[in-house]
Amino acid sequence: MMYSYKMTNDVGFAPNPFHRVLTLATCKPQIRATKKLGDIIAGFTSKTLNGDKVGYERLVFIMKVTSIIDYDSYYRDQRFKLKKPKSGDGIGMRGDNIYYRENGIYKQAITYFHRSEREMAHDLGSDRVLVSNDFFYFGEAAIPVDRFGINIPKGQSSYGVKTADIKKANALWDFLKMNFRKNTLVGPPHFWKDDEVFRTTGPGCK
Repeated sequence: MMYSYKMTNDVGFAPNPFHRVLTLATCKPQIRATKKLGDIIAGFTSKTLNGDKVGYERLVFIMKVTSIIDYDSYYRDQRFKLKKPKSGDGIGMRGDNIYYRENGIYKQAITYFHRSEREMAHDLGSDRVLVSNDFFYFGEAAIPVDRFGINIPKGQSSYGVKTADIKKANALWDFLKMNFRKNTLVGPPHFWKDDEVFRTTGPGCK
């Protein structure tokens, strides 16, 4: 199945598209809790994100869920060590691998985002990390895909809106494969240049 939602922030944190693996490890707990292997998830622009009005949304990213892992396993798996935040690096500071278990309780490691108790509690609404090594990420170079008839929610959708016809999702995927390289960044995140603002306030999510 394919699910679409509108993004309010795009700083490279949620989703995290770096190191040729796209992860959705923070924000959107309802999506992370309910989606299955093979599901397609697409994030679109919004008026809040970049001023795109209803009916004019563009595709920021699209992923096929190729693996699902819990927070503690994600944190301890050496395959994802580059997803742990580190200072002095624009990509590294956006690492989303920030939760681990200690004595049965989730703790938060170093992070430049989601440092408040409210944001942490929101993330921990689901401890599932959606992983994809089959994705397209456009960031601020988001593209219009209206000709494919994808069902995009008019407002925020906690679980994502299901596409009416999977054939439309397949047609979109085939188009992307023909015209763009997978597992790379076509463009940087929308707020790549506003790093100091987001390190101070953290990117909000719903």
